[in-house]
Amino acid sequence: MLKASGFSPTTIEGLLDLWDKTIGDPRINIAVLDGPVDQAHPSLTTANLTQLETLASETADQGTASQHGTHIASVIFGQHDGPIKGIAPQCRGMLVPVFTDGDDGSIAPCSQLDLARAITQAVNAGAHVINISGGELSPSGTAHPLLADAVQTCADNNVLIVAAAGNEGCDCLHVPGALPSVLAVGAMSAQGLPLDFSNWGEQYQFQGVLAPGENILGAAPNGGTVTQSGTSYATPIVSGIAALLLSLQRKLDQEPDPQAVRAAILESAYSCDPEAVSDCRPFMVGSLNISGATFLSIKAPQLESNVNGQQAIVGEKTMLKEGDVAPDFTVKDHQGKDVRLRDYQGQTVVLWFYPRADTPG
Repeated sequence: MLKASGFSPTTIEGLLDLWDKTIGDPRINIAVLDGPVDQAHPSLTTANLTQLETLASETADQGTASQHGTHIASVIFGQHDGPIKGIAPQCRGMLVPVFTDGDDGSIAPCSQLDLARAITQAVNAGAHVINISGGELSPSGTAHPLLADAVQTCADNNVLIVAAAGNEGCDCLHVPGALPSVLAVGAMSAQGLPLDFSNWGEQYQFQGVLAPGENILGAAPNGGTVTQSGTSYATPIVSGIAALLLSLQRKLDQEPDPQAVRAAILESAYSCDPEAVSDCRPFMVGSLNISGATFLSIKAPQLESNVNGQQAIVGEKTMLKEGDVAPDFTVKDHQGKDVRLRDYQGQTVVLWFYPRADTPG
């Protein structure tokens, strides 16, 4: 059995803190549009996975499409008692095959029409997040009308598509990644720098984030593990984080809001420092910031009046009444950085519950 060592998503900054809150909710449904998945892999045997029948449905094997699909699925759903610890192991997964093996041993391209059908199937089956670790080059960033309609259907039904930015290493676009309401994902190294092959087209400057995409450890058919690099392998990391944030909303009795989670991931991304690099375009909006996205994706707690008419925060918070001294604590700014309130002793501190505030940040 082939085993490999590589970058484990578990080392991503902020993930362990998010796992302390949730490792997923089975009411949150992630659709993986990819190759056939080896569900007998030790990392996936107990995962909550269902396969939908598509035009590309076939049994998982040792082919390239199955290798790709099994790897992508394990990054999201790998159970924590197996060799691959997935990002959101307790979420529900739908496997929607769209890739098959080509005659030359590579992955056969999926047409935009077939992709549109698969997206529509996933929406109809109740997906909250759709992971698409692939795409087709489009100089203008436009798609076939049926694919554009399927993506718009997702937006209309508050379903989030997370799609790879592409691996040509150029100022160019892929669809569906470049279509409105989609969250595009580029690949970065463990040092947080864009990988040379990661695309950075114009539309990605508004809707693309970088996530780890180098030597990502994942499951291989027939029980092994393997490392792979590419925007394909960065994409399920972001899909898994999005699913965890939706699970956290559920845990807090909030309605899951995939498009709000998309906005939180984009708003909180660590932006490029133009003094540190010569070209910020490959960073797109910025790099994934789990702590910041967690902070922004959770709605401000509701205020309720107590019996004396005073206001108190309701939820997993310390209940205070007028005249009490607040305990020593920190809050997070819009980029997820800790701000110690005791550093402002004797000063007036105003807390904005972003995004409800009228000013950014």
